[in-house]
Amino acid sequence: MDIDKEEAKKLIALQETELDINRIKRRLKKIAQEKGELELLKGKIQKEIEEKEKELESLRKDIKNLRQEIEEKEELLEKTEKKLSMVRREEEYKAFLREKAKLEDFILKSSYNLEEMEERLAKLERDFKESARKLEGKLKEIEEEIEDLIYEERTALRRLEELEKERKEREKELSPALLSFYGSAKDRFESLVLVPMEEGACGGCGMVIPDVLYSEIIKEDSIERCPNCGRFIYYRLS
Repeated sequence: MDIDKEEAKKLIALQETELDINRIKRRLKKIAQEKGELELLKGKIQKEIEEKEKELESLRKDIKNLRQEIEEKEELLEKTEKKLSMVRREEEYKAFLREKAKLEDFILKSSYNLEEMEERLAKLERDFKESARKLEGKLKEIEEEIEDLIYEERTALRRLEELEKERKEREKELSPALLSFYGSAKDRFESLVLVPMEEGACGGCGMVIPDVLYSEIIKEDSIERCPNCGRFIYYRLS
């Protein structure tokens, strides 16, 4: 099919709108990907903080339980010592001594363990305070990046809506035959159905235009088809 310069100008305007739409769609797809990656990273950081908090809470609970157990054993030891002073039978006395020894051994070892656990807790709390500060700072940065992407996404969607309305209006300006050709060819040509001739080559596929066709396009200032890719090519439209 043949097209004149006026039709070509309208087609170029439609192409430009189509290209803008495609660029925005690609960017929206990229935004969705970037948001997904940031949300994933955010989740990992939050999980890391939660795991550290659980570790601290578990250790605090263990310390509390051990301290309570030591106190119970100390009370039992005190009662055992009182009973020792009241025992008259040798066998019973020896039994209380063994019980007293077990209690003292438990208290001694548990007190040592408690001291180690408290030292470990203090270190974990210091480390957590520092790491949590850094992780929370990173979380804030991620949330700000996500907010920026959301804003960009909303802006792009509004612009996309405007461009799609614009495309419909530009399609109305084309003849049914040219619009049909453009609709069937735009996907194959990535919306570049009509391209300028650049340094004697097709602006779409890059093939050097044959001399006869090149001369015709220049001399006649006409719009022709690239013999390689089939795009419309022109020298100038002014």
